[in-house]
Amino acid sequence: MYGLMNKNTLGSLAVVLVGVAAFGTMLAFYEQPTACPCNSSSSPNPWYPCIHNPCPKVTLTVQSYRINTPTNLTLNILNAGAFPKALIAYYVKDSTGVQFANSNWSGPTIPPAVAISINILIDGRAFTFQTGMSYTVTIVDSTYDQFAFTTS
Repeated sequence: MYGLMNKNTLGSLAVVLVGVAAFGTMLAFYEQPTACPCNSSSSPNPWYPCIHNPCPKVTLTVQSYRINTPTNLTLNILNAGAFPKALIAYYVKDSTGVQFANSNWSGPTIPPAVAISINILIDGRAFTFQTGMSYTVTIVDSTYDQFAFTTS
């Protein structure tokens, strides 16, 4: 059988076999990714599945609130997350379900681990703030995450 192959055929076959072996070795020892990029479900390496680490979540929490006037409520909000949050809208709903919307609000950007005071203003036509009543304030950030807080 070997007598039928010439030197050129054997040389070409050897080059192909060495190339396949080298490629297989590179695949076997290629560094596997430890995690996917944040908010991604695809691995940068198609040979290994994506190992998910959750992305850091930003959490806004109300530390306190105060009714200043029938149309002004102050919230003291803490950004307990790792990234700044730019606020773009808020909605206020009273205990009967009537809602006031401010969807065109240029709110502040809250740095991580910082608490700030935010005035929530309503027009007073649908309802007014009254001590002892319950209100739900929903704040929307620039990534359209929503954070709801209830006063009582």
